[in-house]
Order: sequence, then structure tokens, then C-alpha cells
Amino acid sequence: MTALKICGIKDANTLVLLQKLSVEYAGLVFAESKRRVTVEQARTLVAEAKTSADAEVLENMNRPFPRLVGVFVNPDVSELDRIVNQVPLDVIQLHGQETPEFCQMAQKRFGKPVWKAIGIGTGSDSIIEKLASYKNSVQAYLFDTHDPKQAGGTGKKFAWEHIPDLQRMVAPLQAIIAGGISIENVETLLSKYAPALIDLSSGVETNGEKDAHKITILAERVKQHGTSYECTR
Repeated sequence: MTALKICGIKDANTLVLLQKLSVEYAGLVFAESKRRVTVEQARTLVAEAKTSADAEVLENMNRPFPRLVGVFVNPDVSELDRIVNQVPLDVIQLHGQETPEFCQMAQKRFGKPVWKAIGIGTGSDSIIEKLASYKNSVQAYLFDTHDPKQAGGTGKKFAWEHIPDLQRMVAPLQAIIAGGISIENVETLLSKYAPALIDLSSGVETNGEKDAHKITILAERVKQHGTSYECTR
């Protein structure tokens, strides 16, 4: 049973579509990226999506609004204060070199779960030691493909055969899998590794924009593997 997060949302229509498809999480990127949204843009698109006629109908059908994940790269406290206090985020995702102490501070300060992204394929620090250092500071780990020039959304896949070891190392916390997932390979990922939650951005885009058709196909294929369950709150 795998939950789904679509990241890099930039318009209200996509958010409503995610609600229609019962996608559990929607990511808003506040870091430097072609998918970046400002505080004002995020507030507007979320408000428009939540107050649309379609959203009201879907709510009556017991289709909850996607939980909002704010994606940050090496933010300072003032940046988090400004954004978290203005945008109704449910989760804080830290995608840079944030320390365990910073992650713990963010969770306590804002009362929201913190997901820490860990790049796979660096060939440097011991992954075991790195994961252990965050054990008491985060509520979930997000494993993405390491790229020295880009914190995420690269569309590159890391070696999935490492997933069972990663899942084992972080248990009982959840291992979120990102990087290079697409319509073409998602069923292989789900069948072989059954991750608790998968995270896509470029894999459901066409010419750099979210593609409603691809999102719909992807969501349907994920749901075929069973009713999903919520990631760590």
C-alpha cells in the first residue's frame, strides 16, 4: 500500500485534480527551482483550489484535500517563520544540508512533521552514520538521487536495489522514495519494493509543466496496488 506525493505544484487546477484522484500529498517548492512558488502564489493557489466548486463536491464525496508539503533547501529560521505562518502547510521537507539540530528545532517550533531528504549516490559519508544522526530529529526520510547541481526534481533514478537496506536502516520511520519515477517504471517500483510513499515531479510533466493526463495515469497505477495509507504525521 503506497501513498503518493506530487511535487512542484504551481496552479490551483492541479491541486483540485490531486484531490479528485485522492492523491495524499502535494508539494510546494519554496527553494530556488523552476518550480518555485512565492508565498503569495502559494497562498493564492491553495485558496483558489480549496474554494473551487469542484473541491466542494469532492469534499462531499469524502475525498480529502491533499496534505501540503513545503519544500525548502537550507532555509533560515526567519524564512521558515515567514512561510509557515502564511501558508497552511502540513509537512516541512528539508532538502539541503540541514543539521539534525535544525530539523529538530523546526519540528518543535512549528509543530509539524519534518521530512529530511538524503541524496543517494554521493559515495562520500557513511549512509548508516548519516541516517543515525537524524534518527531522533525527523519523522521520515526522503531518498532522492544525489546531484551536486540540483537538490531535487532531476528526473534521475538511483539504484533501487538499495531500497530494502534503506527501509531497514530507517525503520520504524518511513522511507519515501523519489528520483526518476515515471509512469513507465512505477509498477516495477511498487511490485518489487512496496515503498510507503513515492514522490514525483518531473515524471508527471510535459515540457516542464504538470501534465494532467500523466498524473491521472500515474495515480491510477499506484492505486491499483491497494488502498494507500498515510505517511508519518
